[in-house]
Order: sequence, then C-alpha cells, then structure tokens
Amino acid sequence: MAEIIIMPKLGFNMNEGKLVQWYKNEGNTVSKGEPLFSVETDKTNMDIEATENGVVKKLLIREGDKIPVTLPIAVVGGADEDVSALIEDAIGQLSGGGAAPAAEEEPAAAPAEAKKAEAKPAAAPKTEGGRMKITPRARRVAAENGLSLEGIQIEGTGWDGGICEQDILDYLESTAIKATPVAQAMAKAEGIELETVTGTGINGKIMKEDVEKALAAKAKAPAAEAACTCQEGEKKFSPDGKEILEEVPYAGVRKVIGDRLSESKFTAPHLYFTQKVNLEKLLEIRKQVNGAQEKKTSVTDYIAKATIIALQKYPDMNASLVGETIVKYKSVNLGIAVASPTGLIVPNIKDSQNLSVVEISKASSPLFEKAREGKLAIDEYTGGTFTISNLGMFGIENFTAIINPPEVGILSISSTKDEPVVVTKEDGTKEIAIKPMMNIQVSVDHRIIDGLLAAQFVTEIKTLLENPISLLV
Repeated sequence: MAEIIIMPKLGFNMNEGKLVQWYKNEGNTVSKGEPLFSVETDKTNMDIEATENGVVKKLLIREGDKIPVTLPIAVVGGADEDVSALIEDAIGQLSGGGAAPAAEEEPAAAPAEAKKAEAKPAAAPKTEGGRMKITPRARRVAAENGLSLEGIQIEGTGWDGGICEQDILDYLESTAIKATPVAQAMAKAEGIELETVTGTGINGKIMKEDVEKALAAKAKAPAAEAACTCQEGEKKFSPDGKEILEEVPYAGVRKVIGDRLSESKFTAPHLYFTQKVNLEKLLEIRKQVNGAQEKKTSVTDYIAKATIIALQKYPDMNASLVGETIVKYKSVNLGIAVASPTGLIVPNIKDSQNLSVVEISKASSPLFEKAREGKLAIDEYTGGTFTISNLGMFGIENFTAIINPPEVGILSISSTKDEPVVVTKEDGTKEIAIKPMMNIQVSVDHRIIDGLLAAQFVTEIKTLLENPISLLV
C-alpha cells in the first residue's frame, strides 16, 4: 500500500530537518528496515529506515534541503500501484507549507513589483469626522500584526464602507511575502532579507533557487556589503587586508551546538570547583586489572565509576531543571563527551549505576565508535543526567566546561602530569615526591546547586580516585 514519507521529528526541540542523503532513487525498490535516507539532527546524522516494502515513486526534496518536520519528502508504493493522486496530495502539502518538489520546477511568474503595478489600486478607507472608519476588532488585529494604519489604502467591506477584521486579514495576506520553508530557512541562516528577493515560483513565491541567486549576488557585492572585498587571483582578503583561508557558514549542527551552549552559559549561572587528584594508586590498579583480562580499561572508565558513586551519594547533582520543576533521578545516565565529525556529542550510558568499571568500559567503547562515525541513534545521545568531558588525552592541564542542559552539572577532566607534591610519611615528617597529578573541575548550575554541595561532590570524586579499591568492590 502506498504511503507518503515525511520528514521525521527526531527530538523534542526539532522543528526542521535537513536531508543529507537519499539512499534510493526514483524507481528503486526498497525493503522494510532498509535505510531510505539520512537526516541531520541537532547532534548527528541519522539513517531513517523504510517502514514497508515497495518502490520509490517520487522524491519530493533534494539532498541538502531543509524542511519543517512532518512535511512530505517522498512517496513509496507498490510496483504497479497508481500513486498519482498521492503524489499530487504530497506536492499540495508542500506547496501549502511552501516547499518545492525535488524534480518539479514551478513555472516562472511575474515579479512581485510587476504584479503590484497591474493590480487594481485600492480605494482609500472611508473616514468619519476625519477619522478612519474601522471596527475595534480590526484595529486590534492590525496592532497585533504590527500593521500601521496611518496612510494605509484598504477598501472597507463592513457596514457603511467601514474596515472590518476580515479586511485587515485580507490585506495582510495580500502583502505577505510568500516563500517555501526551504527558502525561508536558507534566508534566515544566511542573513538574507526576503523583501529583497524576487520570487520566481507560482504567484511570485520565493523558491530555494531565488535565495541562492541572492546569495551569489551578495558574494559579488562591493566592499561595503561583503566580507571579502579584495581578490588577487584565487586569494581573498578581508576589508582590513587579512588574507582569508576559508569561509564557512555558521549554520547547521555547529550553530545548534553554539546556540545551546550560549543558552546554557547565559541562562544558568555557572559556579566552578576544582580539585587536584593523585592518580598513583589508580594507575597501579588499572595496570593490574588490564593484565588480568582481555578488555582493557581506560582512566576515563574509573573516573566514570567514581562519578556514578558520587552521584548516588549526592542525588541532588543527578538532576535536571524541567520548566519550573527540579527532577532528581534514581537512574544515572552518564554522558561522556566525544568529538564527532559534526561537532561535540554526548553519548550516554543508560542505568550506569548498575555497571562495574569493566562493564562501563564495554558499554562505552561502541558508543564512542558510533559517535566518531556520526551513527549514534537518537536514544543513545539523549536522556543523560550528568556529563563528563575529558580532554586529558590532548594534554590539556585545566579547562572549564559548560553545562549540558537541562542537566545541573558537568565534570571536566584534565591531563595527568608528574608534579612535585608534599607527602606526609608514616612518622609524620614531610617530603617532596613526584606524583601523577590530575585536575578535575565541576561546573554547576548555581540556581539549583549550592556551593557546599558542589564542593562535597567534587571532593568525593577525588577521594574515590585516590582510593581506587572502592571502585572495584
């Protein structure tokens, strides 16, 4: 049975999706469970599988197009099934919602300026006693839509020629800029004002191609309007003479990550607490554990276990701010930040409170691999309750992490360095010795977490790491 394939909603805050790749062409057969297309979400690229067996009858959008969720993107049906009506319905939904079909171009239409010149001039609104005759509801609708009534030309259809609510709504509809969702999203991302773009779609609707032309024109604009004003051969220079290596749009996953982190930083007042940890005993125990089994453990695995134990001891840290409610969790879904091709992503180990160090290592390794390949499923990077960010392998001696909302804390892990440390011997005397030391820092949302609790939490992790036998029992 034929079906319309829609742009899936893969997250609570996902309003639109970007089609990364079609795995099938029109006319290809597709089996249930077989990847049909790939979508870019706010964190990764996700393959979407076909839900039924059939033949790809129509692809409605192109690779690279962005489209609001739940709008049609393809039609799949039986080999001999007539799906023309379904395709027409899908195209109608896209046209109504605004998107252009992938393989069907809309006929060119007269530019909006020409249409306005051909339109019948509107009659001046009727006045009474020098004042515009307009109903209170019409005046309110105009105000709500930011429409100034001063000097406006609207022919009233209400009683005695007065302007009624419907007249305002009709006027707003007639003057609204019509553009496909793809064109709107592209224009917004690139900073293009739709008022400056001439639409070539039906009734002057602005299409994706129209915005692309505007972008091309903008790129060729003079110095006052373009970032790169001087060119020597293939070289590009900024207005003040700096040679430019590359220009990359601030959009897509990178922009989503930036927006989320900005919101976290400026919404949640961050508070930071740092401890220095002696890893001498932990490194020795890790060596023994790895020598006794095939699966090798990392320092991160032990830090993860210590964090899990600390979160169970201080459950206020294992929480989220959801609206006006602080939700404390019994489950510890520990997230560990990983660099992926599209940016930082945080796969999380579900119910990690039930796992040993070795089990944590076994659970996290495939998640890290999938994250680096951009193949994480949505449930593998959502639903976390606390996050660890470890940059120790890059030699970073200290850094401050931004909380991953809606969580209330994040632990940053720095590199292990040999440092001189004052050591108290059994007889009470002190000496300086070289020890492997590591900085850990917890960032907390001060709206939810008090300083004392944060200090106790990070100190508990330090104590556990310096007495690592407690992590194995």
